[in-house]
Amino acid sequence: MFRLILFFLIFLFSFSCQNTKNDNKISDLNIGKFDKQSSIQINKIWIKDEIFKIDQYCYRQGWEMLNTESGLRYKIISSSNSSVMPVSGSNLVISYDIRLMDSKQTKCYHSDSSGYAKFKVDQSMIESGIHEVVTYLHKNDSALVILPHHIAHGITGDSKLIPPLSTVLYFIKIIDVQ
Repeated sequence: MFRLILFFLIFLFSFSCQNTKNDNKISDLNIGKFDKQSSIQINKIWIKDEIFKIDQYCYRQGWEMLNTESGLRYKIISSSNSSVMPVSGSNLVISYDIRLMDSKQTKCYHSDSSGYAKFKVDQSMIESGIHEVVTYLHKNDSALVILPHHIAHGITGDSKLIPPLSTVLYFIKIIDVQ
């Protein structure tokens, strides 16, 4: 909790010195009174900042990604041309490689060590961004996926290897669809 408060304060101070005309400035917020409207404004700023960072990261890596309304980015690496596509309620088995979106692409989790992920689309407790992206893929397709924090592990991270507010890279392959 202390790390989250510290991060929030650092974030506030980093934007307090900007001198631009923008409707979503932290300096326009009443910091002494943290209410629903202030929280909404801060979240909008976080999301804009994260979108910018994702765009710049993709540009530096030379990745041309497809974007969705939720902020999810994905690129199909290998297409199987299968006619089998996951839908809501499908049982899936996927292989995965989860990394942080940092300069080293720090590895967090991998199906080689943890086993394949097995879940029911839209009906299990995995990241909402994964539920979304698998509906764009076919059986045996593999993809590179970028999940912003709000559709990945959220404001708190996973309390193990993924820090708070982390944008996460997934390399996934759909092994089976039932």
